[in-house]
Amino acid sequence: MTRLGPIIVSIDDKKLSHKEKTILSHDSIGGVILFANNYENRNQLKDLVQSIKAIKSPELIVCVDQEGGRIQRFQKEFYSLPSLKLLGKIYDSSAEDGLKASYLASQIMALELLEVNIDFSFTPVVDLDYELSSVIGDRAFHSASQTVIDLSTAYLKGLEHVGMKAVAKHFPGHGKVSIDSHVDKPIDQRSFDDLDNDLSPFQSLFKEGLSAIMTAHILFPMVDSSIVTFSQKWLKDILRDQLNFQGLVISDDLSMGATKDIGFMRDKVNMALNAGCDYVLWCHSKENLEVELDSIAIKTDFNPSNQIELMKPLMKHEETPLSINELISELDHLLNSSAIL
Repeated sequence: MTRLGPIIVSIDDKKLSHKEKTILSHDSIGGVILFANNYENRNQLKDLVQSIKAIKSPELIVCVDQEGGRIQRFQKEFYSLPSLKLLGKIYDSSAEDGLKASYLASQIMALELLEVNIDFSFTPVVDLDYELSSVIGDRAFHSASQTVIDLSTAYLKGLEHVGMKAVAKHFPGHGKVSIDSHVDKPIDQRSFDDLDNDLSPFQSLFKEGLSAIMTAHILFPMVDSSIVTFSQKWLKDILRDQLNFQGLVISDDLSMGATKDIGFMRDKVNMALNAGCDYVLWCHSKENLEVELDSIAIKTDFNPSNQIELMKPLMKHEETPLSINELISELDHLLNSSAIL
């Protein structure tokens, strides 16, 4: 049996190249994240996913950012999902309608991805919208912690209903910084005690059995001298020991600008894994990838083949969900009848 590793990588186009097939067969690789440039239509996407999953046994995980709003990688032939902020506005008008819309939107997103054999989306975003971060902005449900808890819980329940796992991001909260971590390192000067509102949605979802979180590339100098992704203080002492999170820890993309002060990708990967990440994203940076992969020190106690199973969709037998067309019809009705529109 081929080994699965802790690294999730991107690919360049709509079909796998020979070189990419070789890279994906490497012991360090455990999955592939897809982007808009990998998508042409549903049939092409299904073929691409099938070719990725044929590389190894157990199969590589395949994932995507299909949040809704401006972050929806697959658009043509897919339902145009509302932004999470729009769901929050509906909630402000009618809490019942907002919760139902969140529940429906997550099911629609999940069913469309499952139909093309994609395992999960990196969603929901549970950062608070302080109206400071342009990179978060309308990707967040709301500014109020309790509203984010309510809507993200409904979202999680929708995913669970159709068998998809959730990844809450960006731990411990990305909303209070203006710098885009894709470009540079954001610094949040708050103390740990000042982060209660940001942490509350994560803690609430932990109690609901959340499967995974994605780390934020943010420096909290009052807590630790390393950004969260590279911080044992954050990922082991706080996340695991203090907050008792039992799911998977996945890094945000290690090729982002917030990590640029670390020279080589292999160093970033090793630092993230040593800090407590179970999986790391390595996107868009292909320079010397094969050489770099051979230099990564995988933890001897790492059992990715078992861990990755936590993110595989569950087959739901106890209840037959509504058809996707019925779900879309219900959500469209809520969106069109909402007082905010």
